[in-house]
Amino acid sequence: MKIKHNKKRNTAFLYESLIKEITKAVLRNDKKTRSQALKIIKENFKKGSILRKELDLYNTLLESKNLNKDFAKRLMLEAKKDYDSLDRKQVFNQQTQLIRSINETFSKEVFANFISNYRDMASVGQFFQSTEAGPKKRLLIEDNVLRVITSKEKIEESQVKHVDKLTYKTFVNKFNSTYKETLKEEQKQLLTNFIVSFSDNGLGLKSFMNEELGRLKKEMKSLIESDRVSKSHKGRGQQVLSKLDSFSNVPITEQMVQDVFYIQDLVGEISKNG
Repeated sequence: MKIKHNKKRNTAFLYESLIKEITKAVLRNDKKTRSQALKIIKENFKKGSILRKELDLYNTLLESKNLNKDFAKRLMLEAKKDYDSLDRKQVFNQQTQLIRSINETFSKEVFANFISNYRDMASVGQFFQSTEAGPKKRLLIEDNVLRVITSKEKIEESQVKHVDKLTYKTFVNKFNSTYKETLKEEQKQLLTNFIVSFSDNGLGLKSFMNEELGRLKKEMKSLIESDRVSKSHKGRGQQVLSKLDSFSNVPITEQMVQDVFYIQDLVGEISKNG
């Protein structure tokens, strides 16, 4: 039996989506987005606020694992009792204000952020909101939550990686489609590997970067030694070569990826136009 769930009315999902937005902003060094997301969280989830109280009830169940069945059922009962005691109209109004803030500050894409334990969040949300559901649906929902809080792990790691890779694959396909005509092939490969590095621990990026740095150094040396480049540009080429050498045996950073991106463009243009 399929049970509907409105994720925009799931307070735990809204909170985690904003946390994911902050994480992405930090990786991009996007201070403005990070500041905006933090401001929204502080305004809506401050201590004593209605959404903070509801979030705490979600976490009471989501953070409980490996409980025995009897205690788990008692915990669910008490959490549901506290949930029902909250002013539902006030919760709804505050959620509406939060959703509006997210839409106006960012975009609806925030709600498409990948949340690894979303399935568990949905189960808990359905349980809390199951008052008007029929008896059969209520029992199915309760069984789902019971599995969540009596299991040893939140979600199988392999499942997370699988969904994560699917998410990034979709993003990469959109990226390649958008920049198909404007970026060099090696630039697309660099950025693609950088994007998916967050789902494969950077293994693909390290491998690509190792080969690409070798190629760029070879190309730059060849250009410096050729007659096609002026003396002044040879000096600048030597600086670029030194920059490439400095990347050896150091951790890959976002700044390094950015520098290599521009060097790829430089080498490509010099090779093409002299």
